This record gives sequence, C-alpha cells and structure tokens, in this order.
Amino acid sequence: MKRYNWLIGALTMAAMLTHFAPSVAQNSECCTYQVTHHFRVCLPRGCQQSQVVWKWNTQAAAWQIGQTPVINQNNGFAAYSIPSSDTKCANASVGSANQTCAVSSACASFNVNWIQGTNCVQGQHSTYGSACVNCRRHGANSQASSYIVIGCIFRRQARIQWAPQFSDSIGGGCETAISDPVYARLRNPATGASEAVELFDLQASGVVWEGRDDDGDGFPDSARVGRDHRRPKGYVTLLKRNASTGEESRLIIRFDNQVVVESEVSGEFSGISLPRVREPMPTIDDNPIELPGAFNLEVTAPDGWEIEEIEMGGGGKSGQPVPVQGDVNGDGCVDDADLLQTLFAFGGQGGAADVNGDGIVDDADLLIVLFNFGAGC
Repeated sequence: MKRYNWLIGALTMAAMLTHFAPSVAQNSECCTYQVTHHFRVCLPRGCQQSQVVWKWNTQAAAWQIGQTPVINQNNGFAAYSIPSSDTKCANASVGSANQTCAVSSACASFNVNWIQGTNCVQGQHSTYGSACVNCRRHGANSQASSYIVIGCIFRRQARIQWAPQFSDSIGGGCETAISDPVYARLRNPATGASEAVELFDLQASGVVWEGRDDDGDGFPDSARVGRDHRRPKGYVTLLKRNASTGEESRLIIRFDNQVVVESEVSGEFSGISLPRVREPMPTIDDNPIELPGAFNLEVTAPDGWEIEEIEMGGGGKSGQPVPVQGDVNGDGCVDDADLLQTLFAFGGQGGAADVNGDGIVDDADLLIVLFNFGAGC
C-alpha cells in the first residue's frame, strides 16, 4: 500500500508540471560541419627553431534512445617541428548486421610551414565531422576542436593574420554550431603571473563563410557569408578586441524564419553593409554579405610584461545532444517530460522508459530519473 501511495503521489506531482517535450523524431539525413582556420605569424629573431604545439579533441557518439551511448574519443596534444602536419579522428556507430542506425565521425587536422625567405609561418587547422541517423529512436553527435599554440617570447608586440572559413549543413532534427577564438598569453617575468587576452572570437550556426584567395598565395583575401539555403534560422557573432586600448569591434547578425531579427556593426566593422532587421537573410549563393577574408590581430604587452605564446583555435559540433542517464525522450535534458513518460510506462516491459535495461519499467527506473532530474538542462 505504501508503494502504491508513493507512486500515486509522484504521478500527481508530475501531472502538475506543464512542460512536456516530444520524443525525438526520425531523422534520415546527416548534420555536417567543416571549420578551417588560416593563420600567419611572424616570429622574432631567435625563434626560428621553435616548435608548435597542436591540441586536438574529437568525440563521436551514437546511440539508441534508452540505451547507453557508444562514445569514442581521440584527444591529446604534441609538439611538432616546422614544417609539420597531422590528422586525428574518432568514429562511432550503432545498429545491426543489416543496418547502421546511427553513425558519427569527428576529425581534426593541421599543417604549418615557413613562408619562404621570411621569419614568418603560415598554416591552417581544421575540424570536420558528421552525425547521421537512419532509424527511429536513434541519435548521433560529433564534436571536434583544434588549437595551435606558437610558443615564443615576442617581447612586447605581436601581430597575427587570422582568416576563418566554415560551412555546416543540417537535416532532420539536428543542430550544428562552430567557434573560432584567438588568444595571446602574457607573462610577467618578475612575478611569474600569467594572463590570457582574447583577441578574436567568432560563433556561428546555420551559415556558410567562404574565404577567397584572390591573389593565389594560399591565403584568403576576401570572404562572403550567407545563410545555408536549408537553414531557416542561425547567427554570426564576431568580436575583435584591441588588446592595447581595450576597444572592441562587433558584428552581429541573427535570423529566424529566413528573416533578419538582429543586425549590428561597431568599431572597425562599421563600414560593413549588413541586411537590416526584417529584411531577408541572403543565402551564400544569392547576394551574400561581403566581409574581409583575413583579420589583422595585434597585441602590445603592458610595461613589465611580455607575450609568451599565441593560441589559435576553434571547432564545430553537429547532431543531437548526447543523452544523459534518465533522459528517456532523448532531448538532452532530464526533466518532467522524462518523469511523465516513465510514470505512464510504469509496469510495462522494455522501451525507452526502461532506463536500466532490465526488461521492466519499475521503481528502479523511476529512481534513476528522479536522481538525475535537471541533468543536461
């Protein structure tokens, strides 16, 4: 009787909650991303024997809703001489002998070389991946990031040329996003203090950024940006910071239902022409936004400080959120919808609400949902 009363009480509590998230719909297409970062950095005298440190993080996940996800990672860092290149990947899949129901891949790569006859290096690093789902009640996720660290005492000044380009595509119910930051790490030799200064940051989803090499030297000179024609919603937020004065330049554009809902430029970006609010967001093939292909990032260290290293990174992700234990409906959040679904399936056999996979939906499954309530939200 006590158990029955406890169950009725839990059911009453759940019925009072108003939010109910639908189950993940079938998605028979793939979400993909590709992010490439071009860079040029001139090194001071004495740094010509320097190495670069490459840091990579890749994760591929695939799962059947209600089952433990298959998650594979390939993460690490290593020092490389100049010139060098490398690629690292992770892959995951679930399904049967006759059908692959969910599959994902995530990769990171880089290359760097001297610009002939100079003390400057040029290179690029990329992340790319895909998350594909072919069966109902399955999910996939791909995440990759790549960072190049150039360690050299630049004394008080350094200058970086940074040229991003990226694309993503979407199908079904997945999401994609990319990021693109640049930092300078300062050090005070007298005190040992260290400080990271952000010089550049770019966040985007639902758009394509095409860099164009107008003079054929292997480095983008101009760029155009537009909505992926399959994406009704997305954004670009671009921040460039003058590390010496603290002045910031911003470019922000957001669109929903193919219409611009936010449009802003400031600082040195003020001369860039963006669509206005309530105007259509152009596609990459139809009157795209014209932007610089490369950005000159400069940093001057305060008195008593020096520039210890430059870190240039970025990455992308695509697919559905990797489920957490107790996330019955697979939306990435353990909430009242999962509790209700478990209660309504109470006493049944198997299914998504059988969180622990023992063949029956019972107290044990309900306790897992309650214990993880709020996770991932």
